Amino acid sequence: MSQLPTPQALRSGEWMTPRQVSVVTHYALQTLANNRNLGIGLPYVKLLTGRIWYRRADVEALISGAAAA
Repeated sequence: MSQLPTPQALRSGEWMTPRQVSVVTHYALQTLANNRNLGIGLPYVKLLTGRIWYRRADVEALISGAAAA
């Protein structure tokens, strides 16, 4: 997990929810959850509320890396 995002960063679009990540990567929500449980895949943060957030830059790097492969 990485550093917690600020409320301003969440509102600015620097961070994405699992549902948003699922839409752009075509990974199922369950796949993202399984990867978190296994400690693999995208870095994420889990807030005290239980909400999961992914950094947009990490998601974009995954997409561009997958496109280059």
